[in-house]
Amino acid sequence: MFHRIHSFLYGSAPASFESQYSIHEAAERLRAVTKRSVFSAFTAQALVGKVSESRVHLQRVIPFVGNSYKPFFVGHFEQTERGSVLIGRFTMHWTVKVFNTFWFGFCLLWTALATVASVLKPSDTWYFPLFGVGMLLVGTLMVQVGKWFARNDVAWLSDVIASALSVPSSAQPDRSS
Repeated sequence: MFHRIHSFLYGSAPASFESQYSIHEAAERLRAVTKRSVFSAFTAQALVGKVSESRVHLQRVIPFVGNSYKPFFVGHFEQTERGSVLIGRFTMHWTVKVFNTFWFGFCLLWTALATVASVLKPSDTWYFPLFGVGMLLVGTLMVQVGKWFARNDVAWLSDVIASALSVPSSAQPDRSS
């Protein structure tokens, strides 16, 4: 049960993207399709973030849409025999994880203390634990709705990253004949 709760609040999904290019060339190709600022994606959705050979931090930005629970890709390049590979994970921003920790931690603490108070003085405080349970439900709904709105972001990010790191089909030899 704790694993499911941890995965729901803090989970991440590993990902890797192979490239026939060297680390330097792959990073340059990915950097070429990446905008540096959220403000540069003012008119159309875009891949936004920072790309270097040692660290990659990317997000999908949709104009006039904000979602703190959207996934970010965080990773780095590694050299392979056939080129390079971008290794990382899709995860929520660390500030959202901190917020979730405080929100759910406070709700659990409130519910526990309110339960103790309602046991000690049931006539005055019997309904206090219900506030904590309600806030736990609101927090769970908030996370679920945020993840639902971001349900296509991992696929979109993966497509953009993979296409930036792949060899264009016109540059590959034709093996059909």
